[in-house]
Amino acid sequence: MKFFRMALLVMVCSVSGMAYAHGGHTAVSAAEAQDIARRVAVKLAEEDRGMGFGKLDESWKDIPAGSVAIGKSGPGYYIVTLKHDGEGRTLYVLMSKGGDVYDVNFTGQFEGIN
Repeated sequence: MKFFRMALLVMVCSVSGMAYAHGGHTAVSAAEAQDIARRVAVKLAEEDRGMGFGKLDESWKDIPAGSVAIGKSGPGYYIVTLKHDGEGRTLYVLMSKGGDVYDVNFTGQFEGIN
């Protein structure tokens, strides 16, 4: 199931142009990572991408830049947080420092990341 979810997320990135825009060859800045995460939220508000939480509310498309931050950064990855004050929830986006999105959830817990 986790592989299926990951494959769907990779497709989200491919369709939105993020995968080929960054290609994983060069590191993206923290600001670029935040921009990628905002675009992922928009895609997840457009349709259910099989991530286990369904389609996000349309209001996720308008998350202000001030509500997006690097929650954690480690060797080769960023965890970007998108805080939705209206819903009182935070979306966490795990991506490589090359800009490839690996997983998205509301817990902030990702297997293999402490």
